[in-house]
Amino acid sequence: MTNNAKFSLSYLTHWKMILPRYLKKKSLLTEIILKRREIFILPTRSGFLFALVLCLMLLGSMNYNNSMGYMLTFLLGSMAIVSTLHTHRNLLGLRITTGKVTPVFAGETIQFELLLDNQNHAARHVLGFERCLITTSWRPKTVAYHLVDVPENRLIPIYFAVPTEQRGHIALGKIMISTQFPLGLFRAWAYIQLDFSGLVYPAPQGHDKLPQTQSTDNNLQGDTSVGSGDDFIGYRNYQVGDSPRHIDWKAVARQQGWLIKQFGGGETIRQIWLNWENTQTTTVETALSQLCLWVLLADQQNAQYGLQLPHQQIELNVGSQHRANCLKALALFDEKSL
Repeated sequence: MTNNAKFSLSYLTHWKMILPRYLKKKSLLTEIILKRREIFILPTRSGFLFALVLCLMLLGSMNYNNSMGYMLTFLLGSMAIVSTLHTHRNLLGLRITTGKVTPVFAGETIQFELLLDNQNHAARHVLGFERCLITTSWRPKTVAYHLVDVPENRLIPIYFAVPTEQRGHIALGKIMISTQFPLGLFRAWAYIQLDFSGLVYPAPQGHDKLPQTQSTDNNLQGDTSVGSGDDFIGYRNYQVGDSPRHIDWKAVARQQGWLIKQFGGGETIRQIWLNWENTQTTTVETALSQLCLWVLLADQQNAQYGLQLPHQQIELNVGSQHRANCLKALALFDEKSL
């Protein structure tokens, strides 16, 4: 085997050993602490201009052999060098964690919350946060610029407003953190990317009337509606989305399980199935928008409703959790299932 072949083999073996570690290190997390090797620092335009002025001052002091000129030049130069340490430490050790994100409908703006944890560290000043967009140029385009001061031993939130266009998951993406504190002569920055995404529901559009029930199973059920009258008719098992007012807390205390009291003889509750076929549309997105609107209408009318999608069905239920489950199923619907 030639020397070139041996070198190539050893080179490939080396990368085979370190590549899994590299990929593991680059996996997305929900919390990041800025470390020394993740922070970059370079002079700003003001810093380069300041260095040029110092060079001119040094040449003038050498030309006229002025000791006061030497002292001022070296004093200003030492202050600039020390400022690099303060600029770098303004980012070093900052902990960034993911916060809350509330689902929105397509076309609305979603709010991502990031938490800045500055425990056991002096106050950090003039931190800039920018959301990076993917571009074809070597330098990423940034939007949503924030300037934040983080007091000592405090946890403060910052918010990124991201416009949405289509349903599904939307990620916050890469964030650039930068600072020029304290003198503005140097700029330190770092890039972070957290495992942070939000859910975008389809835009509620279409006919604003619920479809008519066609089967007797979907007719009004007055004697089996939960909490619709004063006559107690029995128990049933707890389901996600049930109101806490209907839970038999005494049975829970006796460790008899989570039971829901059922009442009858009162006002009837409408039961309806929201079917994919009832939308009568030719495109997937239009059908999802119509079903999304029907889910909102059924929830507003306090109706028991279920959702029937191709290869997926959500049973009849009520409540905010049931509404969220239906909207999530619409948001994550896969067109390949058709």
